Amino acid sequence: MGVMGLSFLGVIAALAMYAVSVSPSLMARSWAWHAVASGILVSGGYVAGVVVQNIGARIIRVTGLTIRASEPVEIGFRVAAAALFAVWWLYAVIQSYRRARKACALVNMPGETFGEYVLGTVGTVVVAWTLLAIVGGLNRVGRLLIAALGAYMPRPAAFVVGVALVCAIVFFLTSSVILRGGIGFFRRHAERMNLRTARGIYKPFVPERSASPSSPVSWESVGGQGRVFLGRGPSRLDIAQVSGGEAMEPIRVYAGMPTGGEGIEAAAATVVAELRRTGAFDRAVILIAASTGSGWVDEWQVQPLEFLTRGNCATASLQYSYVPSALNWLTGLEPAQEASAALFRAVRSELDSMDEADRPALFVCGESLGAFASQSVFDSVEEVLESVDGALWVGTPAFTPMHKELTAARHKGSPEVAPVVHNARRVRFVNEPSDLRTDLYGREFGPWGFPRVVYAQHPSDPVVWWNNKLIWTQPDWLRERAGRDVSHNVEFTRFVTYIQVLADLPVAGTAPGGHGHTYHEELIPLWRAILGFDRMPGEEGAHPRLDALDGSWVDEQMVTRIGIVVRANLELSDRQ
Repeated sequence: MGVMGLSFLGVIAALAMYAVSVSPSLMARSWAWHAVASGILVSGGYVAGVVVQNIGARIIRVTGLTIRASEPVEIGFRVAAAALFAVWWLYAVIQSYRRARKACALVNMPGETFGEYVLGTVGTVVVAWTLLAIVGGLNRVGRLLIAALGAYMPRPAAFVVGVALVCAIVFFLTSSVILRGGIGFFRRHAERMNLRTARGIYKPFVPERSASPSSPVSWESVGGQGRVFLGRGPSRLDIAQVSGGEAMEPIRVYAGMPTGGEGIEAAAATVVAELRRTGAFDRAVILIAASTGSGWVDEWQVQPLEFLTRGNCATASLQYSYVPSALNWLTGLEPAQEASAALFRAVRSELDSMDEADRPALFVCGESLGAFASQSVFDSVEEVLESVDGALWVGTPAFTPMHKELTAARHKGSPEVAPVVHNARRVRFVNEPSDLRTDLYGREFGPWGFPRVVYAQHPSDPVVWWNNKLIWTQPDWLRERAGRDVSHNVEFTRFVTYIQVLADLPVAGTAPGGHGHTYHEELIPLWRAILGFDRMPGEEGAHPRLDALDGSWVDEQMVTRIGIVVRANLELSDRQ
């Protein structure tokens, strides 16, 4: 039975899917993402309903099954069923909206207003109708092909060949036309952005920076995000004013994408040459900061270290791509891995050539794709502890092998959002700085040795939790309900949760600091801990260069002050 050509069961399934699709997720949705996510799910629900209805109709025809009832009974049954469904659906939608608003409050996001919700609902209809029109068109093409082929071969064979041809058409359109065309469009846009210089960013003039007059690296060669990295950050005077003591000019070196057929090793060699030129190997700390797909380096990972060491540090990075991280994920992660490995090998080799007593401490860090790339350098956490003097990895993507292995090996009873591994002797996972010394349930950890590795991850960060297993399997982080900023009303529904968390990804970086994929002030106390400034009685010493650093001036009030200064510094310019 259908109305206006619509399947009755398809409409029921689509409406039910809509009620489920607007349930709370990790992030607040804009009306646009509401429309896209719900539109995909509603269209899928409708197709599933049509399939079930057609299968049921065929079974009835084959078996000859009939159910007889008087017309009044039949009408009454249909009205009662429709009324019950309407009441349930309206209740479910209202509850989903209310719960979604409460979930938004946990991540300090406003969520949709009622007007935006209505707009998202209208958009859902448009998206679903468009997708169903495409499916209907492909269905008609398939039927025509099967009918045409039926003149030359048996119908079962014609059906198989027709379906295969339709699948081939879909594959060609999505991979060769839509996907390739979309990638090409975004690549061209990213290339133009790479040539631009962000507002408030100017060429450095201090010799401690690449692209300065003292540097052989040109301002134009480092790309848009390289210019942002080299043009930002505190000066020696800024650090001295905040810390109230003597400070050094922090060193920042960077190499743009290789040109003229040179490999990524050439860029890594340029970075090491810049480290030598600037005297970086005489500093207390060298930080290798893995960039994201566009070459961006997170200032909230770099500036806190510069303030805490009073400028006695050097940060090195390079560019391996100019397209966004999501596009790198689609086209292949190998360039990110190769770049991080090349830079680490080059710096590590230089350090190994020095007398052990004269070597600076070596740290590594990265956010998002940068965290993945940085971790990919090492085969295991044991190799990390043997190769570096500390690490800070922020918002690590779910597909990162080391992160997955450590999470899977967590102690029984520790939740997935904040796993405890190896008795927290070296590696600690934190949702917020308070997790550095206690687990999620307030139980104190034992002594924390060196080197120290810290994973920062918010329970509400979809980058950390989205993976293909969400299609069918309930994750531990949702089953355990241990996340501080994740609503207990977030429910797992096969395929639906996968689409919801996928839709959360593009907006995760717009969340306020401390939620989603936004890590800001909380990284300051994490670096303070990695440096050993929070050392407790009985905890072993750190690297000799770190022991020589005076961290006694860094109290909680100073951590807050550094955060204010960093934020003010970043507001003076655009990211790009």
